[in-house]
Amino acid sequence: MLMMFRLSWHLLLLLLLPFASGSVRPQAPPELAKLQNDFAMHYFEPEPHMALTRYYLDRGDRREAFFTLETARRGILEEAVFDRAFQVAFDGFDNSETAEQKLLAERFHNPHSADVQFKLADIYISRSDWLKANNILTAAIKEHPEDFRFTNALAEILNIQGKSQEASRMIEDYAKRYPESPDGYALRADALHKSGSGDVKKLLEEAIARYPDNGGLQFKLAIVLQEKGDLEKAEAGFVKAASLGPKSVDIQSWVGRFFFKVRNDGDRALPYYLNAYFLSPHAYETEFVESRIRNIYFAQAELNFQNQVKAKKPLIEMLNDPNPNIVVMTLEQMNEKWKPENVDLLTTLMGHEDGEVRWEATQLLKKNVDSSFDPKLRALLKDSDLRKRGLAAYIAVHRWKDASFQFIDELLADQAELLRFDAISALVLEGGESGKRHALERAARETHPTLKKLLESARQTKP
Repeated sequence: MLMMFRLSWHLLLLLLLPFASGSVRPQAPPELAKLQNDFAMHYFEPEPHMALTRYYLDRGDRREAFFTLETARRGILEEAVFDRAFQVAFDGFDNSETAEQKLLAERFHNPHSADVQFKLADIYISRSDWLKANNILTAAIKEHPEDFRFTNALAEILNIQGKSQEASRMIEDYAKRYPESPDGYALRADALHKSGSGDVKKLLEEAIARYPDNGGLQFKLAIVLQEKGDLEKAEAGFVKAASLGPKSVDIQSWVGRFFFKVRNDGDRALPYYLNAYFLSPHAYETEFVESRIRNIYFAQAELNFQNQVKAKKPLIEMLNDPNPNIVVMTLEQMNEKWKPENVDLLTTLMGHEDGEVRWEATQLLKKNVDSSFDPKLRALLKDSDLRKRGLAAYIAVHRWKDASFQFIDELLADQAELLRFDAISALVLEGGESGKRHALERAARETHPTLKKLLESARQTKP
């Protein structure tokens, strides 16, 4: 995680600003409008980011959900804060004291429940409380020796503690005691594959005959088939494994990789990569899944954009494209051929749902407008859309310099965290030395710890 305080001021702002004003569509539905307002008011808190992400996911817009969540992860929230918020919002996992007490009460009434035991152990593992986790897992293994979850979790703890040989013995012992369980088959297949001393394919086919709905076994067989060069059967196996293991980060990640690297088909890889990412934003398969997703989205947009250019589609029409990446590319083209009559259109795009579109439209206006835009700019600085109001600060400081401070001071005093961030950023980036001094004068009155750290970073940055 790139924590904002560890970045230089200018690098931080370059990372944050394309997304700082969030995702706003003109005339947003009431539910979205409320989420957007919460987002602006509590920009440096995790819950609004999770709520917006959930909104887009529930409506099938996984692209906007991805960029909303990834922006929060990479540029706004500290890693531990993000991870816990994500787990609560999307995994239903809560390792708080309240959650622990609730599970302890459940265990008191149902002391033999394997699920309760495992959830409680999971809380202690998440806190690195190895003693409590070890006690629960050791007792659970005695009570549920066939349940591989407990053996595997205890082995992971032993590995963390540097007891790898003991961990390996536990895993090997499980495979010997339960060779025909799904996990027993999987462990035996792994051992054969590693040693090269047996027919892994035959063993996995035997396992799948017993457990046809086990995604993990299907996945391992697909890997073997790929290694043997039977890509058609491997592909069918990977697809089936993904359908049987929708909650497996590894399966979804590596099926995505099969299509991306082996089949050279980013379009088919993307859904699996997104599946993996929304299970764990830290998903990895020799490359972080987030990077694959970005590259695929960009490649898709670039191809689409070039096709539209070749078809001589007017740039004005391309601004209505449903793919925000294409809208951004169109704005970049428009920057090379500025037309004053586009001012109203660009002002409208400052209210686009996608944050990068909003930022690019703002930059285009900032670079090209003259004093005739000033009345509109004053109105933008009072706009009911907090995100648009914050973006207007960059244009105002850029155009008016010190004369903008009376307007920026209103933003600096606002309760909305996003407005204060935009105001400070505008002063530092666009206001020269006097703008920076004006921002630093605000430091003593700023209450939010993140913004105080940003101001301190600006103070230490040399001109």
